[in-house]
Amino acid sequence: MDATETQDESLIGEECHIIARSPDGPRGNPDFPEEKLDKYENLILLCRIHHKIIDDQSNTYTVEYLKQIKTGHEKWVRESLSGYNPQKQEDEELYATYIETWLELAHVENWKGWSSYILGGDDPRLSVDVDKSLLNLREWIFSRIWPKRYPELEDAFENFRRVLQDFQNTFHKYSEESGDSLWTRKFYHIDEWNEKKYERLYREYVFHVKLVEDLLLELTRAANYICDKVRQVIDATFRLKEGILIVESGPYMYMSWRQHRVEYRGEERVTIPYPGLDQFKRHRVNRDYSFGLGVNIDDPDFDEWYSSLE
Repeated sequence: MDATETQDESLIGEECHIIARSPDGPRGNPDFPEEKLDKYENLILLCRIHHKIIDDQSNTYTVEYLKQIKTGHEKWVRESLSGYNPQKQEDEELYATYIETWLELAHVENWKGWSSYILGGDDPRLSVDVDKSLLNLREWIFSRIWPKRYPELEDAFENFRRVLQDFQNTFHKYSEESGDSLWTRKFYHIDEWNEKKYERLYREYVFHVKLVEDLLLELTRAANYICDKVRQVIDATFRLKEGILIVESGPYMYMSWRQHRVEYRGEERVTIPYPGLDQFKRHRVNRDYSFGLGVNIDDPDFDEWYSSLE
């Protein structure tokens, strides 16, 4: 609905499912693949009134009928709508398929769940399945053929890929598989006691853990940056209901957990916000939140921070 003299326009379109999300919902189908429920082909945009009508009268508004309505409307747009740009439509549909694949491979719907194992305790871990999915995502982003219509969105994906690569490479440096998870090996355990060696290895371990945690925070910022760019150029309503991605760390005293909302802010919101691993080590402390600091265990900043833990 159009804007008034004092307020912005009102968005009344609702994203509706042709086959319901729930098998018991209107036009529900327990045999329909769950991963396809939120794909473009199973969605239709309606106002709130017609959304309720088609759900209340699902025997009339069948799956086949809604698909006919959608196909007919798309054909009308292509052929009749003034100013319609078929290449823009094609490009944006390609972006939409890329966004859906990213959501799936990055496990965005369970972001807080899988990332909490990185931030939980002093031994970051990751399920083998999530790790493989993220590895596939890195190659998938790198190999995309982009329409080049929205370079700022494409750059946000590239930024995410760079962070993801450094996050996984750093995590894998000291990880080992056990059961269905990859665990950070406590490499400060030594066979023969040597206090000096043990102390240096333990400092190295703490530095490594905090760097992995900070890279997970940076990956969350990069994911939120993609969502921002999608809302900016593709869909203003993208993930508004779900909200920003957050992460959870702990446990702390009395088994408490802390939630962290991390984003690129102010001057950080450039084409590629992530500066690379070496620069990130130096500047992570200037982000909105960080767990560690310093470029290595001999850095005076790290030494001062580490001493404050004792």
